Amino acid sequence: MIPYGKIFSVGQVVLVYIDDDPGFFARVERVQPDRKKGWWQMTFLMLAIPLKTMTWVLDDEQMRGQPFTMNGVAMQIKQVETPEAEHFRDTETRVAESEDESTDGNVVSMFDEE
Repeated sequence: MIPYGKIFSVGQVVLVYIDDDPGFFARVERVQPDRKKGWWQMTFLMLAIPLKTMTWVLDDEQMRGQPFTMNGVAMQIKQVETPEAEHFRDTETRVAESEDESTDGNVVSMFDEE
């Protein structure tokens, strides 16, 4: 059993793998319990053209990223980590550090003075 994360939540962007290759990105629109205990109905919006919504019935492990098959095709849903989060933290740190430093600067005009 591979390690897996928390259950997918509404608004989260996921990447759906088909036959171990990235297939498409999707945004989770709704997660609700299925009538079968331990199963869920997950509705998501495919982030492709044309936009399309679909609902899959998944068990607890599949809802946390475990691989499964659908009509004999290997599938897996993985959470997408936003790479900009680290970039924004670094930028905010540099801005805060530069604001702490007091430097004398010159104002340069963008227009030629005649």
